[in-house]
Amino acid sequence: MNDALHWNGIADNYDREIFNVFKNDKKRKLKKYIMKYANKKNTAIDFGCGVGKALPLLAPLFKEIIGIDVSAKCIAIAKSSPYSNVSFKEADLAAKKIDVQTVDFAFCCNVAMSDDVSRNLRIINNVLSALNKGGVALFVLPSMESVSLSAMSLINWYAKEGTEFSEIPSDEFNHFLSRTEKQVQEGIVSIDNVPTKHYLFTELYAMFNSGNFAMQRLDRIEYGWETEFDAPPTWMQAPYPWDWVVEVKRVK
Repeated sequence: MNDALHWNGIADNYDREIFNVFKNDKKRKLKKYIMKYANKKNTAIDFGCGVGKALPLLAPLFKEIIGIDVSAKCIAIAKSSPYSNVSFKEADLAAKKIDVQTVDFAFCCNVAMSDDVSRNLRIINNVLSALNKGGVALFVLPSMESVSLSAMSLINWYAKEGTEFSEIPSDEFNHFLSRTEKQVQEGIVSIDNVPTKHYLFTELYAMFNSGNFAMQRLDRIEYGWETEFDAPPTWMQAPYPWDWVVEVKRVK
């Protein structure tokens, strides 16, 4: 897939096509994590900045923000933001290497989530490579455990309405059934018919605790059940579906 062409095609309908993590974050945790590293003396990078959804939060908190995206059209929209301390760079985040200055804070929200696992790893490595020693990267990544929670909640919903598991329409689980066995093992399940990488707790722990890096914290960004189902019942409460938010520090 030509990533630039794909995202250029989405740019004009970004609000409708792309899930807004900031808007749906039930406890506003993401804002708290970003503010934890706010420093008006530091430069930060927003990897996969898109049309600039993170800029209203990032720009007032850092000396300079660099927004990097593969889509020239998304960047053109992001440039309409009113912040004078924001610059942009068009680049493929999955390239072997990105020529960008090192910073003390990097943000990457639901970017490393394609069905190409090696591509996701290149993105993650590029984000981490942009950190100064002592710098922190904040990743938002889809959770495989949350997919399982949603499946169990759906089964419980049917059970409360008197439907046996064997009677549940198979298309309710197309996000699993439409994938190959290898894809499911790799954490690739569908979101709105798009094959999407999801991450396990143990996978993230191993990935981010190696070499020059150490995971500082792993937390959940929770969303309402309406983000998973149409008209969910009122009894369907916590635990809520979530994405992972991961703090990773460059220690060497």
